[in-house]
Amino acid sequence: MELDRLTRYFIDEALPKWAMSAYDEQRGHFMEALQLDGSAEATGIVRTRTAARLIYVYAHASALNVAPAGALEKAERAFANLHRVAWISGTRPGYARTFDRFSDEVTDPERDLYDSACVLLALAWLAKATGKPVYRRHIKLLIAAIDQTLGDPFGGWAEDSAGTLPRRQNPHMHFLEASLALCETDSDPQYPPLEAKLFALLGDHFFDARKGLLRELFGPRWELSDRYQSDTLEPGHMCEWVWLVRRHEALTGQGDDTLCAALLSKALALGRLEGSAFLLDGATVGGASTAKHRRLWPQTELLKAFLVQHRAHGKEEDLQQAETVAAALFGSYLKDAPAGCWHDRFDLEGNSVAKTIPASSLYHLWTSVVELLPKAEAPSRADGPAAMALSA
Repeated sequence: MELDRLTRYFIDEALPKWAMSAYDEQRGHFMEALQLDGSAEATGIVRTRTAARLIYVYAHASALNVAPAGALEKAERAFANLHRVAWISGTRPGYARTFDRFSDEVTDPERDLYDSACVLLALAWLAKATGKPVYRRHIKLLIAAIDQTLGDPFGGWAEDSAGTLPRRQNPHMHFLEASLALCETDSDPQYPPLEAKLFALLGDHFFDARKGLLRELFGPRWELSDRYQSDTLEPGHMCEWVWLVRRHEALTGQGDDTLCAALLSKALALGRLEGSAFLLDGATVGGASTAKHRRLWPQTELLKAFLVQHRAHGKEEDLQQAETVAAALFGSYLKDAPAGCWHDRFDLEGNSVAKTIPASSLYHLWTSVVELLPKAEAPSRADGPAAMALSA
């Protein structure tokens, strides 16, 4: 029942609210956040990843016929303006990291792998929702730019065009997410090899099989070191990988129940306090919590992990755990918030300490709700190029 309530809340309240309040109608840009009262933020600075995530949400929701009227048109206009303002051409092409929606000036010109992954995800669903070839051309352009600007001799891709260290699993995880979306929405033969290359990084570098956990931070050659704070862990990302491993399984037929169980159990052991439904933000390899807060997004990833595990095995316990998380969201993050909004961050005493309502959390909530919507049977590479689904 709480899962149904979450779906209704998101489609009936959150999607219309953010399409109206977080969209700058005059300039055709999505915003970075809303203020705590649900009104538009005033700084004008927008991260490319945030703009792309809102474009993605409304494109995907439009493809699934649950978006508010006019939302796809807003998403298309927002992408056109994002590309116009943030795209940097030349020998090291890609999207700038941040811009000012008031002035259309780039405020951080670095080309970032995380941002690129989010734009690619948005483009996959713009192409699906509209059927317009222009978005497929943008996809090809962006994949080439990522390789050209961020390619790395030691495997994977660089953090950004400045070569920032430490290297992180998180941007690669979202690049995998985008590649999965490309495979799920398009039969282009370029996409499965990209997805396979990205998924291989999990076994090659990210998953520490000896300790049964997901590593976050690495040196330039993927080495683990105190210098790069390699003992730092994020339980929410372990849950997110359960979701991605299950999607990879649906696509390829290659599953790993042991890996999914290890990731979810370790996330709960490291991040969930006894008697709580929520995950804390961070921990260490030794098991100590590093968190001073619990944000909304890890809870949505925990919810998704339980949902995909239930789908894989049909265990009632996983479904009940998902119901528990959804109920807890309504009792905490969604309680006493402006309509269609949420409290994004709590301290460990349960006090809301968020200073804004980040737009990026709309994406996290949406990807949870997608798992609750009717969907076509997941595609498989074995089914051939014609295999399609509106799965995300």
